[in-house]
Amino acid sequence: MKPTFRLAAMLGAAILPLLAQQAPKPKSQKEVDALKKVQADAQAGNLDQEIADINAVLENFADTEYKDMLLNMAMEASQRKGDYGQTVAFGQQVIQGNPNDVTARVTLAETIAQHTKDTDLDKDKSVKQIQEYANKALELLKATDTPPAGVTPDKWPEFKKQLTSQAYDALGQAAEIDKKYPDAVTQYKTSLETQPTNSVAMVRLAKAYNENKQYDDAIATADKALAIADAPPAVKQFAQQQKEIATKLKAAPAPATAPK
Repeated sequence: MKPTFRLAAMLGAAILPLLAQQAPKPKSQKEVDALKKVQADAQAGNLDQEIADINAVLENFADTEYKDMLLNMAMEASQRKGDYGQTVAFGQQVIQGNPNDVTARVTLAETIAQHTKDTDLDKDKSVKQIQEYANKALELLKATDTPPAGVTPDKWPEFKKQLTSQAYDALGQAAEIDKKYPDAVTQYKTSLETQPTNSVAMVRLAKAYNENKQYDDAIATADKALAIADAPPAVKQFAQQQKEIATKLKAAPAPATAPK
């Protein structure tokens, strides 16, 4: 299950209007043409070509004022491809250039969380990274009303809610990896308070309820996810699985207590 926000949809559409603004702006017609190629790739959903053309812009126009925007687009394209290493590499490049980039921090928190298992030898390091990225993102989101580069002011309030919700969702996953199920429940609930339509966080909450032996809550939460008309098929399938698990565990006889 992948995050729901689509930064590329906004950034790709934003490149051409931004060409006419004072800042950022291209320094040559060749740069304009190169940026238009990136935009066409993003709009066509051609992920490999989008990343290739972004790299070409960054290599051929080292002083481009669109660097942050392009790296964010490359990060998201890599994430949509399922390329974990490339997603992390682009995300870290974004933060290296702009430590206050909330989109990159949320993406890194979510991506690392989705690729960490509780049996990993470096689990503790990964959990720490997730928490650091997500908590810093939340701190930045609370402190600013300025949208990221390429995100128009009218789109920013909803996008901000989405990022906030996903940061809490990442913290919930970190808690689950650490088997701190009550904490996971709390983080997922906070995610949904911010964005009630976050169906991914909703089914993760159902799973956390099961892990915390709150079977009635798991069933009710799974039912909510199943009732979301536009929830992705994978999310609905996961919700159905969690509902069936909760129903089975709820009906199971309680374990016998040992005689005193």
